[in-house]
Amino acid sequence: MEWINILKCPITGKDLKALSQEEISFLNQKIADGRVFQADGNPFTENILQGLVTVDGAYIYPIINDIILLLRDLAVVDSKEKVIQDTISADKKLVQDFYNKRGWRTDEAGNYEDAVIFEDLRDVSKEYVKKCHDRVCRFLNPTGTYMLDAASGALQYDDYLQYSANYKYRVCVDLSFQALSEVKKKLGNKALCVLCDMTKMPFKDDVMDGFVSLNTIYHIPKDEQATAIKELYRLLAKNGKGVVVYEWYKHSAWMNFWLLPFRGILFINNRIADVLRKISGSKKQHKMLYFYAHNYEYFKSNLPPFKVRAWRSVSVPFMKGYIHSWLFGKQVLNWLYNKEEKEPEKCGLKGEYPMLVFEK
Repeated sequence: MEWINILKCPITGKDLKALSQEEISFLNQKIADGRVFQADGNPFTENILQGLVTVDGAYIYPIINDIILLLRDLAVVDSKEKVIQDTISADKKLVQDFYNKRGWRTDEAGNYEDAVIFEDLRDVSKEYVKKCHDRVCRFLNPTGTYMLDAASGALQYDDYLQYSANYKYRVCVDLSFQALSEVKKKLGNKALCVLCDMTKMPFKDDVMDGFVSLNTIYHIPKDEQATAIKELYRLLAKNGKGVVVYEWYKHSAWMNFWLLPFRGILFINNRIADVLRKISGSKKQHKMLYFYAHNYEYFKSNLPPFKVRAWRSVSVPFMKGYIHSWLFGKQVLNWLYNKEEKEPEKCGLKGEYPMLVFEK
């Protein structure tokens, strides 16, 4: 358990150590007696088989199926006085629920529902999408001890595995227990899986040789997105490198132009749906997943220095609208990829998905 040395309590910041068998037996007796609580105040009723505890004994963090629960409100305490009444926000809970209940289920073809909903899985796009995935490696150190993946999800593409191929550990953090369970199946002991909040990372400073955060920051509440990226930078070791893949959405000049007719049709359809809903008396559907996209200027003003490079210039709606085999789709995407290679900063700023590249 050498990796314990990079962890810290997300509540107090104190060091953690493994629970001994004697401590576990004593704790389980207290659980049976109803004298143990989660830090959010709810009773804790499950036996603990493995876990970590702060060096002062104040907070205990269970390890379930090799997944370390380092979310503040999942800490275990043995007295009401230690209850912190701290829970994740409604927007984060929306993301957590989606990925626990839907996002990491697979269909008959083995595709995760997250990819089916949000990605272009057609054959015409596969080569281009893979080459975009491969780009990330160029901006990472090729070897190291700890590669942080925040939020890892279920590592839905095999392409993602290359980023940590020559690292000892891939430190996968996520709000979804289901996602981390999938990661553990794929990586085994190479994966250090931590259930935690990206805006309150339970790791010490300067401990990660690299990090990736792929298509996830925009699912964090808008006022906390810069905080999450600053946390990633805080964890980066000297000479470490990291990549955040973001989405400009309506701040992408090129996609605003090309998707204007599609967005116009969508706007009309939504207005018609609203009218029909009011007539029928049905309720508006709840948001499936929180999303907010900042512009480049916001990050430039609020983050440590970084470079912008192209990850993928075009969005999924663009590809599904314009890219088809009968319209020479593969050739168009190949031309686009070469353009991104020649003008990576311009394409990163004006296209859909930039890479924010950090180095310490």
